[in-house]
Amino acid sequence: MEQPVICVIVPVYKAEATLPRCIESVLTQQLPGGLRLILVDDQSPDRSGEICDAYAAKDPRVMVLHRRERGVSGARNAGLRAATGEYIVFLDSDDALRPGALAAALAAQAAAPNAFVLWHYTTDEQDAAAVTSDTATRPQNMLARLWLDCLLAMPWNKLYRTAPAQQLAFDRQYTLGEDLQFVLDYIDLLGRTAPDFAYTILTAPLTFYDCSREGTLSTKYHADYCKIWPEHFARLNKACYAAHCPQEDMRPLHRAELTVYAEGVADILRRDPAKRRAVRRDKAYAALRSPWLHALLERMRIEGCYSAYYLPCRWRSIRLPYTTLFRSWPRPGGPALPCSASWTGPDIICWAGGCAGIDVPYLSETACRCDAITAPCNLYTS
Repeated sequence: MEQPVICVIVPVYKAEATLPRCIESVLTQQLPGGLRLILVDDQSPDRSGEICDAYAAKDPRVMVLHRRERGVSGARNAGLRAATGEYIVFLDSDDALRPGALAAALAAQAAAPNAFVLWHYTTDEQDAAAVTSDTATRPQNMLARLWLDCLLAMPWNKLYRTAPAQQLAFDRQYTLGEDLQFVLDYIDLLGRTAPDFAYTILTAPLTFYDCSREGTLSTKYHADYCKIWPEHFARLNKACYAAHCPQEDMRPLHRAELTVYAEGVADILRRDPAKRRAVRRDKAYAALRSPWLHALLERMRIEGCYSAYYLPCRWRSIRLPYTTLFRSWPRPGGPALPCSASWTGPDIICWAGGCAGIDVPYLSETACRCDAITAPCNLYTS
């Protein structure tokens, strides 16, 4: 086939139940210039590989790579190496593109050639919201806001230029959060090749994100969670400061980082496989003695930025983060999305002082700042 304008890369593993929906959502896209769908089968033990081959046999736009990449990052890297055309879109095998998604993304890119195009997503498969090419433009110093608005850390809501994307790779050493590193690498490279770029955000949801998937933070325990996320956040903060993000965005970003870390500490107590409670407790205490955490708390003190987790973490109290996180979630009437902290901007609502309408034990007099209650997504993982 002729060189397509877009390559859609889908890593595939144990996805036979959702894979046909994913594939059909790509192949039914109508856009000038054509597309190629690259399915990277990570030697799935189910029928996923057979399904990939069946589609390739009847549609020349489908390319199948069978290989043992041992993880989603390796599979995406294999797809990157095989991609041709001008643009790349990533998609997970249990998600789907909404009708007209790729055409809308290309239209947004054509209207702003130097922009990095991103879009919103929906967790409702029956979402009736129209797919349009309506956009909002954000300057580079809105990088922290992109995280807080749940648009930054995932790879599958973005239109990448193939040439720069192929200079990068997903880091296979990470068991979670590796998507954020790739996105930040791409933004850094884009900033060096197109210094005046801006973010163009399609206001319509273009991707259906299946929030019932297994293996997210709500179902899978990560023993190195409190090691990995400080590394990701260090990189994110460096990028945000380099982009001169305003203080009104950095304060809620730091609050969000503390929330994610406190959730990891509480999860050690709740789900670490150690049989003895004393061992789990010692691991939690070790996490609370992290130099990264101490530096974050000191930065928040200087900024006057507090959350319900500030004092418990400052006091190295393992009881209070656990009580705060797992007694009070989910928030009554609160949204149940997104499902995973591994890629989303977490809840930055200040839980202290009753701001969120929740009785948080022991913390009713904690100082709170409600000027940053703006994030549309919450972190519910119990």
